[in-house]
Amino acid sequence: MMIVSFQARSQDQTLSLKSCIEYTLQHHPNGAIYKYSAQSAAQKVRESKAAFLPSVSGSIGLDYNLKLQTNVIPAGSFSPTETKLQLGNKFSNSASIQADQNIYDKSAALGIKTSQVNKEVAELTVSKENETLVFNTATSYYQALTYKEKGRLLKESEKQYEAMVGILKLRYEQGVVKKSEYDRARVNYNNVQSEILANNSAYALAINTLKNHMGLDIDKPITIADSINNVDVSQLSLQKNSGLINNNLIDYQIDQKNLDLKSLDVRQKKAAFLPVLSLYAKYGGTAFGTEFVPALTHWYDYSVVGLKATIPLFSGFKKQSQLAQSELNFKSQQLTNKLNLQTYALNVENAATEITSTYINLKKNKENLTLAKEMMDASTVEYREGTTTLSSLLDADYSYKEARTNYTTTLLDYLNAQLSYYKNTGTITEFVNELK
Repeated sequence: MMIVSFQARSQDQTLSLKSCIEYTLQHHPNGAIYKYSAQSAAQKVRESKAAFLPSVSGSIGLDYNLKLQTNVIPAGSFSPTETKLQLGNKFSNSASIQADQNIYDKSAALGIKTSQVNKEVAELTVSKENETLVFNTATSYYQALTYKEKGRLLKESEKQYEAMVGILKLRYEQGVVKKSEYDRARVNYNNVQSEILANNSAYALAINTLKNHMGLDIDKPITIADSINNVDVSQLSLQKNSGLINNNLIDYQIDQKNLDLKSLDVRQKKAAFLPVLSLYAKYGGTAFGTEFVPALTHWYDYSVVGLKATIPLFSGFKKQSQLAQSELNFKSQQLTNKLNLQTYALNVENAATEITSTYINLKKNKENLTLAKEMMDASTVEYREGTTTLSSLLDADYSYKEARTNYTTTLLDYLNAQLSYYKNTGTITEFVNELK
């Protein structure tokens, strides 16, 4: 249903930010890649548990002794001269089945815990990748939205200059205005058209970047549906800096899991010095003969049950070196986590500061936009009445256009700052849930 819905929206060429994020999470290849890694880690857990499950193996052998081994009995044992004997048959066959069961293996038990933690890390990595996909999609969407809004503003200016050029052309032909005023209006009109072409190109590139971050084919035609026109600043609220909540941040959780892995590795290296205790049971049979077929008909079976302890005595200091390396890696991970925690707190503080700064600028630019609009309207009326010059009208128009551009840019800066804050505090899921 989601695919059909998306295809219908693609035909209309209008996509909201929420629909773009939904498509990204469903179709971007990176999402599937990390999910496969998580599934592989789950299979690793199953593999590690096999160390404490019975293992059964069978073997069969059919031997044809081309030349039997000669054994020599020294002289004086059974006769005054040495005796040479060839023991065995030309054909010797064997078959057996053996079952082994580990009873005590601390290293293998810790290996199960290690694989379980690795599975949890893989699952956290999937969530982290989803956050990255959301962040990249939203960032590229806002970038495309910037060019879309600039294009709208430039189109408004183009219409104004087009009408102004038409009026000044008529007045110039009537001898009411100078040619320099007419030419100045034409230059501004041509400049706006050049800016529109450049902005259209930038918008197309931004849309392609958005498609790439969504995992959408480049040749699929889409446009974005959202607009920031007439957004009321009073509807936006200043983000409160609640500080770093470690449990919300996936990077922090992964750091803690990595520390657990280093600790388990140390314990596993220590467990390598302990004995391994296991049970085994074997049942088999052997058959001999001077000819092939008769050698397969007469079997002599046997069975054995045993308890085996493998005790490590000396490994040439290999295990001691491995343990020392693991302990150093554990200490290194502790310091790394400490540095990372400081970085996470700094990122949150910087993101909160950026929100405050852009919010203040946004309020000021909103006020400037209102003042510039009033000045533009007043200059237009005065120019029509002949009480002001074209230069004053163009200056007012330039100030109004600049105020609109500044307001649009600052608004998008504020939205990006909010997005960065969500990402650095590990609450980007709230951002997605708040989208309409």
